Amino acid sequence: MKSARTLGVAALFLLVLIYGITPVMARFFSSHLGVYEQWYLRFFVAALVMALFFRKNIRFRKLLTHSRYEIWLAAIRGALGLGVGAILYALSTKYTTIGSVTAMQILPFTAIFGVVLLRERLGFSRALLIGAAFVGASLVAVQDIANLKFGFGELLSLISGAFFSLSFVLRRKQTGEMNNYELAFIATLVGIGINYLMAVVTTGHFLPTQAGGSVGLTFWCLLLSAGVLSAAMNMLSNYGFEQVHATTASIIMNMELVFGIVLGFLVYREVLTVQQS
Repeated sequence: MKSARTLGVAALFLLVLIYGITPVMARFFSSHLGVYEQWYLRFFVAALVMALFFRKNIRFRKLLTHSRYEIWLAAIRGALGLGVGAILYALSTKYTTIGSVTAMQILPFTAIFGVVLLRERLGFSRALLIGAAFVGASLVAVQDIANLKFGFGELLSLISGAFFSLSFVLRRKQTGEMNNYELAFIATLVGIGINYLMAVVTTGHFLPTQAGGSVGLTFWCLLLSAGVLSAAMNMLSNYGFEQVHATTASIIMNMELVFGIVLGFLVYREVLTVQQS
């Protein structure tokens, strides 16, 4: 049990690193594809990766034979995280810096949902750490200290963080009929479906339409990389939140801010203001 929890913590640290990379890629793809198109393509690649490399772990013939509760909960979690959450997350990168986007993701929604939905106990030390992260994120994201107003990009990222957190926390409500590979695969399929449907409705095209910029080898390499990372993200989140309590996971996820700020500077040369630092 102890080793499983240790692996769960490690999985969450890797998950945080992937989340730090995600907004950088989202901004890159936004110059080539629509928001919905970039996500369903990334999730399509992720589904192929999982089906190819983890086909022995995914019992394809039994996926629809599980209880309705298990299947519907997995689908709802996919809709919350890979549907609504992913769309708002990508949109937020258009309106604010990468550092601010990731800052809003460490607001303590995971801990709140853990206490409310899972009845987890929140000790003083955990509450102190979570509270400190909340204050730090607010200082990074607030654009006008005098008026305490958040920008539109920060607001979108904040809402997306709530949907991501709810999807993660509900992992503990799964019965165990399906393993983490199967849960991740179903969520990915749902993510593909929602984003594809939204792309067709908003663009009127059944195939991706280039939004701008030239598409070359770099684009395809990054799309493949994004798909692999999306597959890893889905599997790591399912395993990590299976093994680690939501209140503890909330503290680990705070590291996303560090990775986001560093990557935002390295890739886009975004520097925090004096107020934010």
